[in-house]
Amino acid sequence: MTERLYYEDAYLWEFRGTVTACRPGKKQGEWLIALDRSAFYPTSGGQPYDTGTLTANGAEARVTDVEADTAGEVWHTADREIPAGTEVAGKIDGERRTDHMEQHGGEHMLAGAIWEKLGGTTIGLHLGQEDSSIDVTLPEGRTKLTEEEIALLEDTVNRRIRQDAPIRCWFPAPEELEKLPLRKAPTVTEHVRVVAMGDFEMVACGGTHPSSTGRIGLVKIVSVIPAKGKARVSFVCGGRACRLFSRYMRSADKAGAALSCPVDKLSRAATELKTRLSDAEKKVNRFETREILERIAEAETREDLKGVTLAAVTLPEMNPRAVAEAVSEYIAGKGRLLLLSSGERLTFARSADVPADMGVLIRRVGRGGGRPDMASGAGIPECVGVARKILMTEGLQ
Repeated sequence: MTERLYYEDAYLWEFRGTVTACRPGKKQGEWLIALDRSAFYPTSGGQPYDTGTLTANGAEARVTDVEADTAGEVWHTADREIPAGTEVAGKIDGERRTDHMEQHGGEHMLAGAIWEKLGGTTIGLHLGQEDSSIDVTLPEGRTKLTEEEIALLEDTVNRRIRQDAPIRCWFPAPEELEKLPLRKAPTVTEHVRVVAMGDFEMVACGGTHPSSTGRIGLVKIVSVIPAKGKARVSFVCGGRACRLFSRYMRSADKAGAALSCPVDKLSRAATELKTRLSDAEKKVNRFETREILERIAEAETREDLKGVTLAAVTLPEMNPRAVAEAVSEYIAGKGRLLLLSSGERLTFARSADVPADMGVLIRRVGRGGGRPDMASGAGIPECVGVARKILMTEGLQ
């Protein structure tokens, strides 16, 4: 069984150990190396593995994955063979470990606040590359949080972070464990490790954590969405939260400059702009609709189609919404039949009193289908002329 040095010191980036076993990995050029002692954290409890190097006799092996087996042996996936009995110098990627500790520590505090303020129970942690998430079972089966509840959680957690309260990790004796006010029951029965943060969070956990809440830095909830009957709370902590804030501020500053308003007025300015754009789009759409109707009227002919007015129209590509509104408005009248091409889009339509199947007709000249009174599809502009010829030759069917 590997002695896990991170239990005693989560900031131990460098250590020395001895290889106890080495065997080929699953991929070509990979080796699985076990040590008598290691500061590398193996993937567990939602926290990803550490990366780094193992150096022996002047040769460096890159550690790209770390896992623990059921016997407690920690296996380091490396790109170089190191024989058993060899002494090695291990070095952990401290930046990666620090990031993981910030996210993991922030998750504890967020989960504790959710339990205390909302009565929610946290199930699982997923620590991703961009953000992290926890699934929460809330009272009455709720799967969402209000803006006020999110603000309450963030204020509670970040106030406690600023207290810079100590974080203690230890293996209590069974009699002590029974008396501890844990937030939830441990998932293991032996070698239970407890993490306590100030006087506001205590839970069983085998991961790595900062030495005090202040080193978590900041917690920001990114989103809360329903997920499998629970509320999935996504968040960022520490350096990730600072980078997110900086990115948001840069974007907000650029948007404010574009709209000529301060950042705190962006929401109102965006709403007003959206309203103006909507009104402008409606006016433009109505203008295009009238233009299409005029083109249809110019193309109308009364040929030998039992008194039906036929309009065969070829247009350049135009706003689909304007085309649809013009078609609907045109066939609302009686005795009208329309064959229309707009770009590569075909629309064949007729009034309710015209006995013709537009779905059948459009399939004869192009790709598409639809109802007897209106059909659409794809085809070249010449399809309109072919369809008109069919009607002139075969009549209404």
